[in-house]
Amino acid sequence: MKKIQKIAVSEYFYSLQGEGKTMGIPAIFLRLTGCNLMCGGQGVEKDGKMRAGATWICDTIEVWMKGKTLDFETLLQQLNDEIDFVNRLKNGVHLVITGGEPLLQQDRIIALLEYLEAVYQLRPIIEVETNATFLPKEALDKRVHYWNTSPKLSNSGMAEAQRIQPQILHWFNQNPNTMFKFVLASVADFEEIQQDFLNTLLIDKSKIVLMPAADSIEQLLERNKLVADICIEHQIRMCTRMHVEIWNKLTGV
Repeated sequence: MKKIQKIAVSEYFYSLQGEGKTMGIPAIFLRLTGCNLMCGGQGVEKDGKMRAGATWICDTIEVWMKGKTLDFETLLQQLNDEIDFVNRLKNGVHLVITGGEPLLQQDRIIALLEYLEAVYQLRPIIEVETNATFLPKEALDKRVHYWNTSPKLSNSGMAEAQRIQPQILHWFNQNPNTMFKFVLASVADFEEIQQDFLNTLLIDKSKIVLMPAADSIEQLLERNKLVADICIEHQIRMCTRMHVEIWNKLTGV
């Protein structure tokens, strides 16, 4: 079998992690192309109109639907020239592999991380952001420090069979490096989390972080209190969206 030496990339940038357990930590984001879900409902990517009961739209659709397939040498040259990639990672900056759904390119991710170790003697702190519909391979799991999983609710406009994979969720729930992020726009969204994930014992409440569904500062401020009240009542960790607070709707930051 020919050795993998390429990966499809939409964008990369150096910033701060804006969500979840490691919020605020300096991080390099490597966004890969493609996703198996279309949050906002199938067709939202064409006209921006939500469908199938969706109450929010993926804020990076326009980014991850585009991109280039690059060989590792070319990609690393660009990363080093533009954001001092290797030096930053060697100094403890996290590498956040995101999408879309990055596990669509799982074998390419594994090959890229092996390349970093072989060529640069670099084994960085890795975060992977995933919708938890693909089972990670052992070769990837052993290199990942944080699984930032984000199972989707019906407010995404996706059918249950597309967004909930019980066996895969069970694997993530058993993994000590997993955190589950849920996006809420209403009290009904939390009731759905209770019904589909907590009452069924698919996910432990202690692993959950709740976030407001918001892609603008105005929407974030409106929904922060809603999520805070739920988290206080049910003793669940809350996370706001720091990147929205700082940069509003801007992507690539």
